[in-house]
Amino acid sequence: MYNIGCSIGYSLENPIKAPPTWDLIPHTLPTKTTVLELQLFFLMSDQSAVSLVLLLVFVSSLLVGHHGFEEAMALSEQEDEELEKKLLLINKPTVATIHTDYGDIIDCVDFYKQPAFDHPLLKNHTFHYQMKPISVHRGTKDQVSSKFIETPVSLGLKGGGCPVGTVPIRRITKGDLIRERLASKITSLEDNNPGTHDAVVRTRANSNEKFIGAGAQITVETPHVDGGQYSAAKMKIQNGPDSIEVGWRVDPSLYGDSRTRLFIRLDAGQSHCFNTRCPGFIIVRSDIPLDLVFDDVSYRGGPFFYLDAYIIRDQANGNWWLEVGPNNTEVGFWPSRLFTGLGDLANHLEWGGEAFGPLGTFTPPMGREFFPRGDAVLDASMRRILVLNEYGQTVDIDNLEEYSDNNNLYKVMDRGNIPGDGHYMVYGGPGGRNTQV
Repeated sequence: MYNIGCSIGYSLENPIKAPPTWDLIPHTLPTKTTVLELQLFFLMSDQSAVSLVLLLVFVSSLLVGHHGFEEAMALSEQEDEELEKKLLLINKPTVATIHTDYGDIIDCVDFYKQPAFDHPLLKNHTFHYQMKPISVHRGTKDQVSSKFIETPVSLGLKGGGCPVGTVPIRRITKGDLIRERLASKITSLEDNNPGTHDAVVRTRANSNEKFIGAGAQITVETPHVDGGQYSAAKMKIQNGPDSIEVGWRVDPSLYGDSRTRLFIRLDAGQSHCFNTRCPGFIIVRSDIPLDLVFDDVSYRGGPFFYLDAYIIRDQANGNWWLEVGPNNTEVGFWPSRLFTGLGDLANHLEWGGEAFGPLGTFTPPMGREFFPRGDAVLDASMRRILVLNEYGQTVDIDNLEEYSDNNNLYKVMDRGNIPGDGHYMVYGGPGGRNTQV
């Protein structure tokens, strides 16, 4: 058991900056305080509403990039046992282990033992690690040179990745689970929580169009976030309650650091999660982990680094494939049997930014941290947007709409078709006071 008090923030690598109302937080906390007891301690104060908000800020500020975070929280014996059991279920037996330059441990897991196959709908399957899509229309990309120098991000693990027949999965730690538990006190796993803001270009709700795929070149950025916040860029494909996403995100609560990482998200049935945190996405590639760190990021005025990302439906079986990189490298797929809405075609697409900050606090910057000016040299952008209609034909959607739920925090601009850049959009903003209700 470990003791916790307000002074613990000053013993960490990044000291906590006290808000103006810091004195509202009790300075003497009981020793051997568990997470639940800490919450109750604040909630029982006379100023419970204010204290709760400050508690969330206080706790979330502990979450930023400290691998030893679990040592800062006291767990009861029962809580500790529960986390250990969960780790045994999540982390599969490993054939080999890779240590990255960023402190991640990548387990090379036998293809057939990866977390995807824990899903009850995937128990009886005939999938194998050499799988490829059977009938995929990738459309036509704009090959005209852009007006500025751009470089695709590096995606593969150093040293060639995992052995043949295995897949790379980032090892989950007890600290990851503690942060996940604390984050769930602030926000649920759903994608439309209070405190979440979008600045996207999207298909209109009254459109009758259907799609089998979409993609874009997404500039990779590194907006500043604090614990409890996140900032991301995403491409989303949806039909009814089902949606899948790909992009990058800076998310200390999810990853334990503030680095820019690749991510995917699944929302279907009872599955609502990132990467491999819940079963569903089947990895076939042995050298591209789903939550890899991007070595290079873009800056205002240059240089510029981008991620090619595509989600395309295999017309032969309805599986949705994730492809990344300039050569459309197939990372894996979401099987059609996971879905109801996306068991058919998609009817909603969107591209843009997403940011989150707990209510009553501040939301982080999005994109390149400035409001967009309509210039891809200055703005975070998604360019060469690719859309495949239900017949597999490349089409330019002319009825997209710009949507930002709070133009005081974030803005988005659809620039249409630009020679050399194809159809592109720009987005971003400084964030600020989160007053969404």
